[in-house]
Amino acid sequence: MRALVIPILLWIAVLPVTASAIEVSGDVWGTWSPANNPYDVVGEIRVPPESTLVIEPGVFVDFQGHYKFIVDSLATLLAIGTETDSIYFTTDDTATGWHSIRLHYADSSSQISYCHLEYGKAIGPSRDAAGGAIFCEYSGLIVSHNTFTRNYASRYGGAICCNHASAIISHNTITENKSDLYGGALDCVECNIEIWNNTIQYNTADLGVGGGIYSAHCDLTMSENVVSGNRAYWGSAGGILCRDGTITMTGNTITGNSGAYAGGLAITRCSGTIVDNFVSGNWAGSCTDGHGGGLCCYSSDLVISNNIIRGNNSFYGGGIVCIESSPIIDHCLITSNGADSLGAAIYCVDASPTFVNNTISGNISWRGLAGGIYGEASDLTIINTIIWGDSARTQPYEILLDSLSTLDITYSDIQGGWSGQGNIDADPIFAGPYNKDFYLRWHSPCIDAGDPDPQYNDPDGTRNDMGALYFDQDVDGIVELYPHDSQIVIPPEGGDIIYDGWVFNFFGHAGRVDIWTYAFVPEMGRYGPLDLYENVRIPADSIGMNDITQHVPGVAPEGDYVFVAYVGNYPSTIIDSSCFYFTKTGSVAGGIADWQSLKGWFDGGLASKESGLPTHYALSQNYPNPFNATTIINYQLPVDAYVKLEIFNLFGEKLATLVDFRQQGGNRSVIWDATGFASGIYFYRLTAGEHTFTRNMVLAK
Repeated sequence: MRALVIPILLWIAVLPVTASAIEVSGDVWGTWSPANNPYDVVGEIRVPPESTLVIEPGVFVDFQGHYKFIVDSLATLLAIGTETDSIYFTTDDTATGWHSIRLHYADSSSQISYCHLEYGKAIGPSRDAAGGAIFCEYSGLIVSHNTFTRNYASRYGGAICCNHASAIISHNTITENKSDLYGGALDCVECNIEIWNNTIQYNTADLGVGGGIYSAHCDLTMSENVVSGNRAYWGSAGGILCRDGTITMTGNTITGNSGAYAGGLAITRCSGTIVDNFVSGNWAGSCTDGHGGGLCCYSSDLVISNNIIRGNNSFYGGGIVCIESSPIIDHCLITSNGADSLGAAIYCVDASPTFVNNTISGNISWRGLAGGIYGEASDLTIINTIIWGDSARTQPYEILLDSLSTLDITYSDIQGGWSGQGNIDADPIFAGPYNKDFYLRWHSPCIDAGDPDPQYNDPDGTRNDMGALYFDQDVDGIVELYPHDSQIVIPPEGGDIIYDGWVFNFFGHAGRVDIWTYAFVPEMGRYGPLDLYENVRIPADSIGMNDITQHVPGVAPEGDYVFVAYVGNYPSTIIDSSCFYFTKTGSVAGGIADWQSLKGWFDGGLASKESGLPTHYALSQNYPNPFNATTIINYQLPVDAYVKLEIFNLFGEKLATLVDFRQQGGNRSVIWDATGFASGIYFYRLTAGEHTFTRNMVLAK
């Protein structure tokens, strides 16, 4: 390595002598410091065997051609930046790119963290076409807190390819990368790999499979990732494809992905668990190859538990497709999915799935049959499940089987009726407006109507309820709202709603509940909580207040609203809700703002809050997330404070200020309308008093 010192002459003065770029090629080791920036790579570079290269925070590595950065046998690369001082790997020639960091039998202590890697291009024969930014082969590697963008591989792994490797990939933003064949963002083969807390968005594998992630023959653990907006238009699995391995997927958000065969998630010849994931808005091509908008399970024995599978679309099986598989599907909420043909919620072929305690509702087969479940040459077992409110072009709306299928249903609520032990045909009486909340109301016929076998008992110790969301009998109270006017119209400048709100105790002994209210705002969704009363003691009969006054501000948009009150354990458990409707005829300038309860539930002495203001500052994750094009940001203030809530892009540029004034202590909500912004990752920062909180969110249009 050598430094060039070049004096620069001006026509009237001589500037001080400054160092030019460090030109590097061949073997490199030791330490790269930002004091020598930039490092111009003018040929292939290599960390030789049993050597170490440390790259310090702030170093800028600029590839002058399509050169490889090789980390050789037992060599160590430590490229570790900081949150405020990243390391950059880039090139001025974005068309040609650079040929990625390539670890071959490297030391397992290698780490790439807080780096920005862009315009890597893995092209050429065989392995040279793998890993647009990082290729890790027979090595151990930690990849964390990096940004990967606009990298490309002509075969495998647009951003990262791991082959026979052990890797931890966490807290990265991996966006707009591309592979022609496998894994638009990540490709993993024969690996032991952990992938957690990453945002994997807008990557493509148009001609191949796994627009976001492709995994084969791996022991794969994925948790708390956002996999959104990825695509494999001419291949399979827009979001994630796993085959021939063992998988553990927990707490992931898989939304807005699209593929010709499967939309969100495709699992082939695997075993493992898929638990507590949110799978929504994925799409599998509108042709006869489209199978499984949300999840396609092929020749796999999985436990699929406690997932929300909502709003996915496909030709067959908008929610789930099971082919030659025997999964256990339990406590899943499968709703609002759509299919062009058969099985809007679930489509089974040569499969033997077991369904336990699921809620299947609101799914639509637009041009075919079976808005709920369709079975072809399959043996289905259904226990403690609600199948209600699905629709199709022609009957039957809920379940349809061909002549080669069998069906065993017990202790389930199925619209249209089905014979069998313990089955009923009755409105399940869900708690929420528009059937958005699928908790059971206190008088639901599905409560304590499930299989009496103790192995199915609800967490409160009572006999099993039907459906995915049980009625918590450890929490007392039902809520009723009584608006004073039958038709409520709010003028453009704002106005007040007056209603009575009561919670009735149906157990005959005192208990405690949380009580909270929301407004459902047109084209924005849920706003609130407007009021929150925690741990309220309900006497043996009832508690409540007359003449509650809720102010609707002039800046609230015009349209039709729903006002909802809930009781339960805020925010996780809803045991009952009540609502009424009102209309606002216009709006004054501005965005939606805090709504005031001029007279709350427990003002005036009838009752008192057991718990008043929040005990600490907090900033919640926005809801929904990902979103299009509005989202709600909730935060809490234990005392009065000056509050600033700001929106930033990935480059730290401030885009909007939602709040910049003093607020009273309490629970607060603000809606961000991102209509004029492009899809991508954004950050929102709350400054309240001496406290600062930052979270990220995903805008997916």
